[in-house]
Amino acid sequence: MIIADAEQILRDYFAAWVQELNLEIREISGAGVTLRMPFDEKLHRTGGIVSGQALMALADTTMVIALCAAKGAFLPVTTVDMTTTFMRPAVNAAVLAESVILRQGRTMAFCQTRLLMDSPQRQLVANAVGTYAILQA
Repeated sequence: MIIADAEQILRDYFAAWVQELNLEIREISGAGVTLRMPFDEKLHRTGGIVSGQALMALADTTMVIALCAAKGAFLPVTTVDMTTTFMRPAVNAAVLAESVILRQGRTMAFCQTRLLMDSPQRQLVANAVGTYAILQA
């Protein structure tokens, strides 16, 4: 899968409010995918901190894109469980999401996403793990 294919999946299959996050697909490889959520004041709460809800939406979306990339096309999945550990606030910054598939079976998949500030230091903001049910077409 190439970046243009993943961008088309974002447009065709994700809710309008997810599209309003203006996510940028930065990399797709055999190891996983990287998305970027640009700085946007409407996603911030007091003090310029990127909201946890926006970070979790970024992580979930990135894991779904990773699963689609592994298939090479859209893969209908639903989130069964997601756990996010927040480690430091992302303040007035864009955020990178690096997702990998830990294991994928016929009906279930397990992924991990590292959320990093898009800065030279790439400080770890949060770590998310997700479990996905693979829906039968």
